[in-house]
Amino acid sequence: MPRALVFINTRSEASELVKALAKVNGVTEAHSSRGVYDAVAIVQAGSLGQVKEIVSKEIRGFENVKSTLTLTLIEQS
Repeated sequence: MPRALVFINTRSEASELVKALAKVNGVTEAHSSRGVYDAVAIVQAGSLGQVKEIVSKEIRGFENVKSTLTLTLIEQS
């Protein structure tokens, strides 16, 4: 299953966003972070298209999300 790391910059405190992200279908992990990004989420879905939908419509849909950077993970066999 395709997975992606989503690095998130927020407009304010990230802790409430992280709690909300954890409830989004397809988000397997969500964490506050220190450094350039305020939060990080791991998204997993049945297809890359579904991952894109989760990021663009669900994660970017939160009012507190200022910007995101998505890295698709490549599975090693």
